Amino acid sequence: MQFPWGRIGIGLATTSGAVLALLFTSVAAAQSTPVVARASSVSGPAVLTSPGLNPLALSTGYILNPGDRIDTRGGGKVVIDLSDGSMVVVSPESVVVLKDYRAVSSLRELFEITLGMVRVKINHFAGKPNPYRMNSPTASIAVRGTEFSISVTAQGDTEVVVYEGAVEVSSLNDPARRVLIEAGRGVLVQAGQDFHLLAAGGGGAAPANAQDRDRRPAGPAAANAKMPDGHGEGPPPPLNAGIPQGPAQQGQPPQMGPQVASGPSPHDHEESSPRANASTYDRYLASLVDIGQLPFLFRFNAFPEAHLDSLENPAYATGFHSAEGRIFVLPTFRGARTLQEYQSAFGPTGNLPSDYSISPEISFFAPAGKFVFGGSASYSRVGNTSLTATPEFAPGTLEHDTYGNTTTSGNASTNYYSGALVASRSFGANSFGVELSGLKGTGSLASLTREAEGPGHLAEENILSTSDISQTRITAGYSRNVSSTMTAGVYYRYAFIRADDRDADHTINGFPAGLNNTRTGGHSSEIGMRVRGLLTPRLYYGLTAGWLGISLLDGMVRATTVNSHERDRAQRGSVAIGLGYALTRKTTLSFDLAGGTARTWGSRTEDGTGLPLQNAVADSHFTSAHAAVQSDVTRRLFLTASFLQIWQGHALNVDLVPDRFGNKMSVEDSFFSMNPLANIYAPRFSDFGAGWRFTRNLFAQYVFSTDYGASAATHTLMLRYTFHPGEK
Repeated sequence: MQFPWGRIGIGLATTSGAVLALLFTSVAAAQSTPVVARASSVSGPAVLTSPGLNPLALSTGYILNPGDRIDTRGGGKVVIDLSDGSMVVVSPESVVVLKDYRAVSSLRELFEITLGMVRVKINHFAGKPNPYRMNSPTASIAVRGTEFSISVTAQGDTEVVVYEGAVEVSSLNDPARRVLIEAGRGVLVQAGQDFHLLAAGGGGAAPANAQDRDRRPAGPAAANAKMPDGHGEGPPPPLNAGIPQGPAQQGQPPQMGPQVASGPSPHDHEESSPRANASTYDRYLASLVDIGQLPFLFRFNAFPEAHLDSLENPAYATGFHSAEGRIFVLPTFRGARTLQEYQSAFGPTGNLPSDYSISPEISFFAPAGKFVFGGSASYSRVGNTSLTATPEFAPGTLEHDTYGNTTTSGNASTNYYSGALVASRSFGANSFGVELSGLKGTGSLASLTREAEGPGHLAEENILSTSDISQTRITAGYSRNVSSTMTAGVYYRYAFIRADDRDADHTINGFPAGLNNTRTGGHSSEIGMRVRGLLTPRLYYGLTAGWLGISLLDGMVRATTVNSHERDRAQRGSVAIGLGYALTRKTTLSFDLAGGTARTWGSRTEDGTGLPLQNAVADSHFTSAHAAVQSDVTRRLFLTASFLQIWQGHALNVDLVPDRFGNKMSVEDSFFSMNPLANIYAPRFSDFGAGWRFTRNLFAQYVFSTDYGASAATHTLMLRYTFHPGEK
């Protein structure tokens, strides 16, 4: 007996086609059906105002219509279910107006929120995107299937935090300004200001029940964030760059520039997590490619500084014609934001600052025949005692739960040690020099995260981590006295880099949990040039340019994903020009322009299979303008002031691929700081200082540094003593 396979195949094909046609017809019909909105839950007082009708108390089961206004300022809470499976939770003290969500178009208007907070979950419908748009007084939010929250203040400031998927946020005042926000991130939109990007964690309401925690997103398969032009800063210049010299000698440029302290540390403008402040590893590695630091380094380009110039280009050390040393101490602290946030005592009165640093340094140069030998040694200690949350790049299990109600406290410290040896020799107008320098850094973090799981239930997570870095650099330099008023120099520097970051202990409710660690090695090459001179007896100029290339290989062990390794490459170029003008014998002006660009590549692969996990390319650029003034009020008292404006932009493209178990990496979990969110800083900085010269070789200076409200102010006390062995 033979079966009629051909006829059965035809029948199956006919039946399948009919089923598919019916399915598509049903989907099309469903998509054309107007969406119905119903108040599925109402708790507490909530007032409903419909167009043309008197206000009434909203009750459960009420069918809502476009134009309805929901007011929960009496303390109520409303849950709205949409017939397409989406849900809107209106929190207490909120005002929401429903829009034309029934319209069948490419982007339906769901609601407008004018005050308070809502949490929204937009479902994909029949496996397809389900586009909606929501508005606030300052922002427009477009989604196609995601979960997020919107908070609006009385001033109209809008904060959007994304828990799952991605949301496009644009400014209502300038629709061309927009940003794509991924899961675990947020954005603050204020009228007339740039976007302020945030890390999620405290911005959203907790889910209605604990089961929502099981719906934590694994991250998008592909992230492509194109940032609007932001403003940035970067790690501050070496704090010893803020050392004033004594009165300028006749015919020499005044040592005005270094008398103005460096601005606030840019990484102190990040979310103030203990690890972000403590991790030597992350601070150092971010500084390798973060061009935000360069505007601070490229100030006072027209003014020479013998000690710093000789450590940058060892050929300049031949400028020392007699032995000279310098001892320098720079204690710095940032004030606490509120009395309630930091209650620990700092001395007999006051509060413990959120972070502090102590940076002593000594440098010494002395001629020996036709040679000049010298070097430097420094130590820096940075501490942080903030009440905060663990960072996104390596979160703990509880802290990664953006749905949970978590609080984290921690303390951290970082120690840096550096030293350099310099040798140089002059040949007429030409000079050559070599330098061997090293940097060592160690850091530790202890954090405790608590999450309330219900009445009488509390989960606790403890993390103890350590990190360290080491760098050895070899520098060769050349300089030439082109004329009696002009000097030029070039240098080349090669560095060996090693860095480690590891969890030493990790427990949840006392039980051991997974440990993360990263080990990295590589090298960098750098070339730079500097030209300085006098245009007139009162007008000085300076020009500097440089290029840096970095190549690194790092191995990563993560508790939640497979082991992997990553190859990182970075290139950075910059140029700056400065002018200095002696307005009078007591007052000096300085002006600088600088610009630069950087590109970073990262390619991550799975150890076991060699398959790709992540490919990323990050681009950034900056332009800065700096102006400063220094004036001697009396023979001993001097005052300084400076202003720095920075324009900075970033772009990030990341492709994420699941590992063999279906897990995806986090966008932030990269060796380099690939995420542009960490590089959006305040655009303006100022230093205001007052100093006192005790003797020709000893002075003290207080400097108040501000970024005009973006973070707490920084207070610095500079103490410097210059000595000349054998001098009477």
